[in-house]
Parts: sequence; C-alpha cells; structure tokens
Amino acid sequence: MDYRELAEAVGPRTGATQEWVFRVLKEGIISGKLKGGTQLKQDEVSSALTVSHIPVREALRQLEAQGLVTIHPNRGSTVTQLSRSSLEDMMEIRASISYYIARRAIPLMSEEDFDELQAVIDEQKITSELFEDERLNYKFHELLTRRANNKVADMFIELIHCNADRYLRDALYSDPSRRSQSIQEHQAILDACRAGEVDKASTLLHDHILDARKYIPDDLE
Repeated sequence: MDYRELAEAVGPRTGATQEWVFRVLKEGIISGKLKGGTQLKQDEVSSALTVSHIPVREALRQLEAQGLVTIHPNRGSTVTQLSRSSLEDMMEIRASISYYIARRAIPLMSEEDFDELQAVIDEQKITSELFEDERLNYKFHELLTRRANNKVADMFIELIHCNADRYLRDALYSDPSRRSQSIQEHQAILDACRAGEVDKASTLLHDHILDARKYIPDDLE
C-alpha cells in the first residue's frame, strides 16, 4: 500500500502529527483501499509518511478504539475484518438509535431544514460517483436527526458508518435500481416529516436502515 497516496487524498499535514496520521489511515480503511485483514506495519507507515513511530502507534490505538484496527500483542496491527453477524448487529443498532433520535428531532425541524433535506435528495438524483453518493446519503441522515442534538447518538452512528459502509458501499451505491429505491425512500421519509407524521417518518427511517442488511456481501464470513 502506498501510504503517501493516502496522505495526498487527505491533504497537507495540519495540527498534531498523530491526528494527521490517524486521518490518513482512517481514510484508507473507510475508502476500502486498506481492506480488512491488511497488516499495518509501523515501520512502513512512519517511513512513508515521514513521521516517527510514536504518532503512528498512537494513531493505531485511536483506530482500535473505533473498531477499525485490531492490535495483536507482539504481532502488530491489522485492519479489522468484520463478520456478517457483526455487520447485521451494527445495522440493527444504527436503526434503533436513528429511530429514537428522529422522534425527538422531527418535531423540532423547520421549513428550512426540510428544504435542506430536499436539496440533498435532488443532488442524489443527478450524481453517479460512488463516494459522492455515499457522502450525500450520510448527509441526509445527519440532517434528519440533527435537531435532536444528541452528541452521544451521533458518535455511535458515525462509528457504525465508518465500520459498516466500507463493506456495503459497492452494493448500496453502484447499482442504479438500488440507488433509485434509496432515493425514493429518502423522499418518503422527508414527505412524512413535512406532514408532521413523526411515527411514520421514524418507522420508515428505521426500516430503510435495516434494509441495508440485504446488501452485506455474500462472501463475507
């Protein structure tokens, strides 16, 4: 793996070196360039990024805390490989959290919020780039629950997103019919929000997220 290529995607080094190394490695994992099971050698990373071992070691610990890296005592570190059951569990948790915070957020939403969500859906209809599709999808879900102002829930959803979407990305966003279905579901959720139908919107959101379990790769053990 060319870690320098990953660093170029993240951009110039800013802030603490550890945080920059963390962002570089996280970008590699989330994008799928560093696949599950890939060994992360401190010597290679520090040499490629021209940093000492200390920030690399601390970055790996930070990634371990997010579930993206597994540190094996005396055997180095690898990108975490998730199982099918783990991914299914994550999607169930994400659906449950999203359901409850949506119930809190939707009654607090304004016309401006609804217009912002509609603008995201309109963008989704015209984009065809894989990572842009993913970004817009995540933005829709973020905006939908933003008014709940629940930082803990946001943290868990972000954690699940980072771990799960690297396995689901191709299946969810590369097939035009699936993309179209997802956009239609987003529109139905938004329409229910505009109508003040909190129970309906929250249930649609819950089912929309759970539906992603169908797209877990068949070859994932």
